[in-house]
Amino acid sequence: MTIYASQKEFRVNVPPPPLAPADWREFLQSYSSEFLESPFLREMAEEGRDDLFASETERANRWLGYEPATEDAIAAAEQRLGIRLPPSYRNFLLVSNGWHTISYAVDLLDLTEIGWFADLEPRLMEAWSDSGAYDDWIEVLKRSVLISNDDGGSGHYLFLHADSVADNGEWTAYEWWPGDGDDPEPHADFATMVTSLWEDEKRSRAAGE
Repeated sequence: MTIYASQKEFRVNVPPPPLAPADWREFLQSYSSEFLESPFLREMAEEGRDDLFASETERANRWLGYEPATEDAIAAAEQRLGIRLPPSYRNFLLVSNGWHTISYAVDLLDLTEIGWFADLEPRLMEAWSDSGAYDDWIEVLKRSVLISNDDGGSGHYLFLHADSVADNGEWTAYEWWPGDGDDPEPHADFATMVTSLWEDEKRSRAAGE
């Protein structure tokens, strides 16, 4: 089994990922506007469930994010974790310290909530270790920072692997639905993963209209 994917294995045909803080601001504002005006959210509103995906404040502000993180807050998180976070993720945090509804019911955690996968999901790690179902991935998960929370409870994880650092300082980012029985899906970096998630989400919703 190949854990470290080549660049050719990453998704293609999606817009260039945001890298600098200014790029993130533009991308996230567009993301917010498109999501808040989407047929999906209108359908949720008709069912009385739209507040699960966007609060009244978020709709009023046209922004699904939070206040920017400070450099000091990022440095404190890095000291706690014992690593330096990858550039595209750091720049995202400088625009919004976390995010509501990045992919349906999945939120991006703020700096005080992110942590090593094994520390945040000890029961899962123990169960997976005992079952042997994910033997090829246990060591990767131990060295991965979990950055998401699945409010929907369907088991959707987004994490960054600290031991797969590219020349530009970026880490391989993974999206994983373990309940589907598939391996984690790699992306070149955090920005590429977020862009791909949004494009996939839009295609999925368009197909369902």
